[in-house]
Amino acid sequence: MDLHRFVQHHPLRAGMLFQGALIPLALLLGLLLGIPVLARFEWSLAGVAMGALAALPMLALLALLAASGLRAYRVLEAQVRDFLHTLFRGAPAGSVAALSLLAGFGEEMLLRGVVQGGLAEHLPAAVAILLAAVVFGLAHYISGFYFLFATLIGIYLGVIYHVTGNLLVVSIAHALYDWIVIRIYLRSTR
Repeated sequence: MDLHRFVQHHPLRAGMLFQGALIPLALLLGLLLGIPVLARFEWSLAGVAMGALAALPMLALLALLAASGLRAYRVLEAQVRDFLHTLFRGAPAGSVAALSLLAGFGEEMLLRGVVQGGLAEHLPAAVAILLAAVVFGLAHYISGFYFLFATLIGIYLGVIYHVTGNLLVVSIAHALYDWIVIRIYLRSTR
């Protein structure tokens, strides 16, 4: 089965493989570039708690957008909801949590750990945060509106990472945000 057919027939598996592949990619790039990605995790309950708290402003921003009635948001919400219903149709329990964890840790290790961390060694922190956030926005491009939203989220996560220096905090924040938002969209009707 070729890659296109695999993705078409097994979108959830493909998504998990892609998100999961970001972890070894980040580690490999970190090794090649001299960026100690794993050393940027400070494993603690305090880091997990800070990550959970850091998810709240992102969820509040999404709630404000939902309440705003903006047409661009409504269109995006319908697209995302339909995509998620298709992606998780018949999926085993725990799939949302697994994909959220893979995306949270993989994307943050790559974008905050390698991209932002590497750029910050040569550029001012604000520039490194902004450039990594733009890459984050482009990686999530569905529409111009979502690019702006994702870039703003990327700036927020970049600032959190810059302040804490802990990839655990932003990985937990990202994963928890994804998990909550996906669960909300899956419970909503088309």
